[in-house]
Amino acid sequence: MYLKTNTLTLTDRRSLIHGEKLEVVAVYADLRGFAQWSLTSTASEITRIIEVVYDRVIQLAFFYKHTFHKFLGDGFVLIWEVKDHSSRAEALHWAMAAAFEIHKRYWYIARQLRFPSPSGFGIGISCGEVVRIDPETFIPELNEPDFVGYPMNCGARLQKLAGPYGTVIDSAAAEIALNHPERVLRANNHILSLQLLRPHNKAVAVASKFSGLNENDIFGFRYVVWPYVKDALWRVDGRA
Repeated sequence: MYLKTNTLTLTDRRSLIHGEKLEVVAVYADLRGFAQWSLTSTASEITRIIEVVYDRVIQLAFFYKHTFHKFLGDGFVLIWEVKDHSSRAEALHWAMAAAFEIHKRYWYIARQLRFPSPSGFGIGISCGEVVRIDPETFIPELNEPDFVGYPMNCGARLQKLAGPYGTVIDSAAAEIALNHPERVLRANNHILSLQLLRPHNKAVAVASKFSGLNENDIFGFRYVVWPYVKDALWRVDGRA
């Protein structure tokens, strides 16, 4: 909240914070090269790219059924609560579909812009148990839910391993995908089917330096690729 232009409402309500454990699938998306790109871009160009980010999230909310989203400057996080779906595989299905849509839509938009733009989104997907924090404070404007726990930290770190138009999933998501290939990886669709690739040694070395990442995810994360178009949208480490 930008306090400079907002007036906070004070009430006589006691401050309480409720917590609930639940399983989620989290998608972290971040525009690669945005900070460096913005140094030589105009305010209107930067605003247009941020507008693209906001438009993406709003459209995803209508079509891909995520429970929660938060904007993170030049990126965002989306969360699917498993309890809202029939299974973890079903929630992951929607998260993977949303990730693909993020890449696809940005690919089209970037080609329509009349100025150079950041190279594309890098995406990290994680699954597991978190705590949803629901605050009830004496300042209603600050009462927004949030999510804490290892999957949130894991997803944020893994997305750093994804190059432009790249998607990385944690070991838990990889296990779910391999156990439910028809729903998560679209294995029965020759054109749209996805594959999981093991990381190369350089990527594992980078992951091993991330603070708080457990051993399963250092060695067990996977890249997601779309073989039918030879990785034109879903790439490994940003390489064609």
